[in-house]
Amino acid sequence: MTTRAERRMEAPPSAYVTMLITGALAAAALGDVAAWFSDENRLMAFVIFAMCTAGPMFALSWFVFVSRYTAKSDPHAEDNVEGQWYEKAASGAFHDFLVVAGLGCVVLALTQFEIAGSTLLVLLLVFVMADAAIRYAVLNRRGA
Repeated sequence: MTTRAERRMEAPPSAYVTMLITGALAAAALGDVAAWFSDENRLMAFVIFAMCTAGPMFALSWFVFVSRYTAKSDPHAEDNVEGQWYEKAASGAFHDFLVVAGLGCVVLALTQFEIAGSTLLVLLLVFVMADAAIRYAVLNRRGA
């Protein structure tokens, strides 16, 4: 026998309360870490970082505490064509990443060009995400 909440796909109120508390505490914790490493106005660093991370932390806590009641998982997700496209795109993007990172190491070693580690990581992340998105779009258009 299914309950009324299961038929309507509603989460109990306690799941939402837990989600809100956990999301707020996680955002505050990340804001606190940012404030700790800040050299200047620690309160401003805390507030700005906590506000910027609040959305992702609430989304993550919704996924952990609420989604089990409100979203049904597809038991055959790995058999879907979109899943196969994603696997191919991610695999190709990873191989491209290995090539670009290797060539980048060679170029940086030969030219002795200095670049900040955080800048390099952001550039690599943007490259891999764009590469995977383009590969996925091409596979989607081809229907392969």
